[in-house]
Amino acid sequence: MARTAAQADPQLISLALPGTPESVPVARWHVRAALGLHGLGEYADDAEIITSELVTNAVQHVPGNGSTTIGIALTHAGSPPAVTVAVSDSSRHGPVRHDTPPGSEQGRGLQIVQALSARWGWRQEDGGKTVFAVLAREA
Repeated sequence: MARTAAQADPQLISLALPGTPESVPVARWHVRAALGLHGLGEYADDAEIITSELVTNAVQHVPGNGSTTIGIALTHAGSPPAVTVAVSDSSRHGPVRHDTPPGSEQGRGLQIVQALSARWGWRQEDGGKTVFAVLAREA
């Protein structure tokens, strides 16, 4: 039996990747592919960049030499249309958005996330935290 839009599962993907730099392009690929598969390609560019920034932050700031995992979840809500990218890690320390000086090559990740999303934030969870960004389109 087919589901109606109201019954559809809002979770598009959920995956766990190792806390290594090699996970960044893998996460981007999965997010882009899931959005395309579900007919939400208009979100793909921004969602891919946000995923890259959040997974990179998790890799850089979570100790464990790659032995920890990073969770990536992508959800969709329909009214108003929005996609949420969420990245979970084992650190209980919240992200800090810095006002990075011109010319600096690092420290702009959360500035980029803020610029591309309707809103972003984080929440503590058992054993760590989740950082999320909501991408919204006009209805």
